[in-house]
Amino acid sequence: MTARKKSSKGETAAELIAELQDDQEYQRRTGAAEAERQVRVRELRRAEQPIVADLRDAGVEVDSVWDLVNTSDPYPAALPVLLKHLQQGGYPDRVMEGIASALAVKPAAFAWGILRKLYVKAQGRGEEEGLAVALAASATEQHLDELIELLHEDSRGDTRIHFLSAIKRLGGQRGRQVLESLRSDAMFGKEARALLKSRG
Repeated sequence: MTARKKSSKGETAAELIAELQDDQEYQRRTGAAEAERQVRVRELRRAEQPIVADLRDAGVEVDSVWDLVNTSDPYPAALPVLLKHLQQGGYPDRVMEGIASALAVKPAAFAWGILRKLYVKAQGRGEEEGLAVALAASATEQHLDELIELLHEDSRGDTRIHFLSAIKRLGGQRGRQVLESLRSDAMFGKEARALLKSRG
């Protein structure tokens, strides 16, 4: 017989769930939170409709920009559309993050300079994160110096951590030296040490 997991009060998980289902205040809060989440999802879907429409016009059938982030299929026709809307801006931060994240592919290297300019002036946390990921994923050897420079862009906070793997991937011995110099850094140290240990 398997032992039933007990909570800190000695209740089983099943008993706790049953108790919460009978708790009207808990159910009210949960229902309200879910209703708010659904409203937010609908608002974001509505906000990204111009992007989705332009992507479809370009032959890219998606319901959301996040569909591109979550696919392994190439989508070269989408890249100019995504870049146009990213530069245009004005979308909610979560949508901006999705657009930028969808540009986190090697073929977006043609837009690297634009992505860099957008990154240093990004407004929202999601937008900043998405652009950092895009810069790291699309960087080529010719971007190595600028990637290293971006490590000193203090206003961009911890999103710069995404650049470390690209610096290692592109920089060879120089890349390893950069990571070595960051071993004791408060922000980058843990990631730098992990990358130096890894073989990839």
